[in-house]
Amino acid sequence: MTGKLDKTAFGMELDRRLDEIIAWAVKECPEESANLAYADFEKIRTDFHQLATGEIKADNSLSDAEPEEGGPQYINDNPAPWP
Repeated sequence: MTGKLDKTAFGMELDRRLDEIIAWAVKECPEESANLAYADFEKIRTDFHQLATGEIKADNSLSDAEPEEGGPQYINDNPAPWP
């Protein structure tokens, strides 16, 4: 595929790829007690699709805020010495 996809083709391709990865995760999950099902991924699938298509914006609150934006004045990034 060369060039950009239109919105409909992008959405269809996104759905196809999500279906593949979810099917793989359900089939290959090494943790038997997880007992994964396709329905377990529906919220993630919806959120991912909305984010990828621009229906919702990414929550960038996890990024480091500058002090003037309410972030911390000092961040200790020196590791403690090894005992």
